[in-house]
Amino acid sequence: MKSLTTVLALAALLAAPGWASGRTSFDTVMASYEPVRIALLADSMNDVNRHGAAIEAELQSLQAAFSAERAGVAAASAESVRDSLDEMIAAAGALAKAGSLQAARDAFYELSKPLVRWRQVVSGSERPVVAYCPMHKRSWLQPDGEIGNPYGAMPRCGEIVAR
Repeated sequence: MKSLTTVLALAALLAAPGWASGRTSFDTVMASYEPVRIALLADSMNDVNRHGAAIEAELQSLQAAFSAERAGVAAASAESVRDSLDEMIAAAGALAKAGSLQAARDAFYELSKPLVRWRQVVSGSERPVVAYCPMHKRSWLQPDGEIGNPYGAMPRCGEIVAR
């Protein structure tokens, strides 16, 4: 009986919205953003549209019930995140509908620009790093470590520009 109670409690936690269990919308967005980066790094569209749709849905949900806490930022930074939501939702929608690698990469970059700004004001110490490719002149977010350039042809081209 005790193990059933534990299983049910865990299921309830996993079913709860991410921000209600300590995860912010930024964390939830990044949980779908990273698989998109990995797919583009591999020159693949595998699940790109599905993850783009998940990002779009999370951002729409954040917009509908916005709070600094849910966004994962201090109150003083909340307005800058809220003001970027339309831009991020449009880019995530384009990612969800992308029919080619180039369209997905372009939408990914359009999403990355405001996400880099959001990342700068996210509370806490566990944030992705900002990487930049001088050849494509585009930035992206990724875990710290080896460069994984999602923009094509040069998977290791780039540098970490912010930790």
